[in-house]
Amino acid sequence: MSMRTALTAAWAALHTTQYGFAISSLNGVQGPLTCGGAGRITPHSVDAKGLKDCIYMTPSAFGIVTAIFTLGGLLGSLAATNINHHLGRIGTLQLSALHILIGSLIIGLANSMGVMIAGRIIIGIGCGLATVTVPLVLSEIAPSSIKRALGIMNQIFIVLGMLTAQSLSFPFAKPFAWRYVLTVSFGLAIIQLVGSLFIRTPEKDQETRGDEESDEETSLLPAESEKPLTIKELILSKDPLVVRGLWVVLVTQMSQQFCGVSPVMYFSTGILTPVFQSNSRLIALFIIITKVPITMLPAFLIERLGTRRLLLIPTIFMSIAAILLAFGINYDAQALSVIGVFSFVIAFSIGLGPVTWVVLPEVMPKHAVTAAGSIGLALNWTLNFCMGAIFLPLQRWMSGGKDEREGNIFFVLAATCLAAVLAMRVAFKAQERVAI
Repeated sequence: MSMRTALTAAWAALHTTQYGFAISSLNGVQGPLTCGGAGRITPHSVDAKGLKDCIYMTPSAFGIVTAIFTLGGLLGSLAATNINHHLGRIGTLQLSALHILIGSLIIGLANSMGVMIAGRIIIGIGCGLATVTVPLVLSEIAPSSIKRALGIMNQIFIVLGMLTAQSLSFPFAKPFAWRYVLTVSFGLAIIQLVGSLFIRTPEKDQETRGDEESDEETSLLPAESEKPLTIKELILSKDPLVVRGLWVVLVTQMSQQFCGVSPVMYFSTGILTPVFQSNSRLIALFIIITKVPITMLPAFLIERLGTRRLLLIPTIFMSIAAILLAFGINYDAQALSVIGVFSFVIAFSIGLGPVTWVVLPEVMPKHAVTAAGSIGLALNWTLNFCMGAIFLPLQRWMSGGKDEREGNIFFVLAATCLAAVLAMRVAFKAQERVAI
């Protein structure tokens, strides 16, 4: 792999860093942001600059604000097919960075819940465009020998974004200071836009490189001769390879969300507070730190074990870990809670987290990849929002308002993980019969 290809891959994957950042950016600053647990601030505290120290929100309202960016992600993923066709990969990722830049600015200057919702939706649109486009870029520019391994890079950068956001909660989880978290997202967007100016097009590369190397980035330009399937054409397709491949994409995307990692990462601080009290934020940070090296592990395993095994086996362990976490939270058992939550996240980081992004270009014909990515990611974003929006209310309902029952919701996640294993196994077998 050439140095230019490596730099292009890093630039592309930086866009999914913003997705990870958006997942965790509000998690660690929930208290001071919502006027709870932040000292003597009130909902109407305003500093000399006219910006409130906090924005009063109930836990349910905060859950909506946190998860609403997935609505923007849904819109962005659905629009990604047409935008990729007209602007190419580079143009689409530039548009993604612009949306995140604007959304971060809006949230950083917000004085009301409504404005925060608007900013989160705009950020979501940018993340939606990126989550469809980045896996395609990594697949298209990678040499065949490391295509699947390079695809893991997508998830690694998502985790780095989550780690960055959670780390910022320590210096900035204070009245008014929580706004500074958004300056990091704003700055990353500027880096992305500037970096896009240095991604060389095939025409320019052809002057200095051979045909083989210049082909690596051909897909980054708008398609002229290719006629990729539209979303409508994909849905109506009778081609068995397309139909069975799409089922695999949909099932793996559903499994990633139904297993519940997104709400766990959204609300990890709140989930762990009944057991760990003031140390919950530190535990949440350690969880993400653990994810970084673990997420790299599939890059070395995927060529040996294959995609299907790396999805099925870790998901079984996620189910077991969810049961341990449920008992740990219900019985206020710190050691069991630590084992449960770390095992849950580690299993996800080996399987459904990174490998889901590799499945798309692997099971879909090239002319159907972008449209399938839009549909799959639209489903992913929809379920992401649903899981994020219902998690806290469902947890409270299942616990009856009692701390010793707040772990009950993880029994549900244990069941959904087992259902996901069965669904993925059936989908992969059906696809393999057609592909042979």
